[in-house]
Amino acid sequence: MSMRTLPVKKNLMALVKQVAGACSLPMINQVYIPEPRAHERKHTEFGVIVLEDGSAGLYYAWMGQRQQGMRQRFPEETLLGTSPAGLAELFESKDEAECSLGLAAINAMTQWLFRAAGFAPATAGNSMGELDVLAGDHIGMVGYFASLVEQLRRRDIDVTVIEKKTRFVGERDHVRVSLDPAQLQTCNKILCTAATLLNDSLDDILQYTGKAEKIAVVGPTAGFFPDPLFRRGVSAVGGTEITDADLAIENLKNDRGLKDCSRRYTIYKNGYPGTEALLDRIL
Repeated sequence: MSMRTLPVKKNLMALVKQVAGACSLPMINQVYIPEPRAHERKHTEFGVIVLEDGSAGLYYAWMGQRQQGMRQRFPEETLLGTSPAGLAELFESKDEAECSLGLAAINAMTQWLFRAAGFAPATAGNSMGELDVLAGDHIGMVGYFASLVEQLRRRDIDVTVIEKKTRFVGERDHVRVSLDPAQLQTCNKILCTAATLLNDSLDDILQYTGKAEKIAVVGPTAGFFPDPLFRRGVSAVGGTEITDADLAIENLKNDRGLKDCSRRYTIYKNGYPGTEALLDRIL
């Protein structure tokens, strides 16, 4: 089976093992593993894994009861001084909470490689993975980006949203919400949340995006090696770089968000040298 036809998760883990086998990775230096909150908060909650050089990876800490007790399951003292490659193995877990922590380690490894190889992705101009929305477009969304849906509806842009939560299903004005990813076949531009990597739905989603002109996978947790997505036809990956890890942890502990300690970026398929090329730069 070729790398192109491997599931995205296995393809990504193959890159993790390749990087870990070729390089002397910095160890884990800081961790922030919050308990999920049951009530609504102003800012989305994240956990973070930080390496010795300051490279950091985020994970969503808002996945509900499955993430209860994460601090007890993964005590800080057992993670500090260990390799992120070891923690990254959790990404293959069937437990979404463990998987999310593994993805944070992968994100931290990726950000380290980008820094070490001198690769600086372009700063993102918008939250849609640089999708240029034009009159007549039919936008597909995987995950309900409420504010974006409203903006597009006001512009009379047709939007099809694929959701897992049945309470969102329905149609109004230019917006249709469905549980069926096959509905994406009618869309010419697609925006997909990176959370699909955690619930193993991304490969299924990408089966229905072949007719789209552009596909962007975005989110603060999309800081991983983008190669597997580009191999599957994704046009752009929009992630987040933590520029000040100490401030990020302080802000997360105090519900102040990440705006002043992070940078959103976009990596384009046509402009990415590839993880192997970045490895070659530092070896």
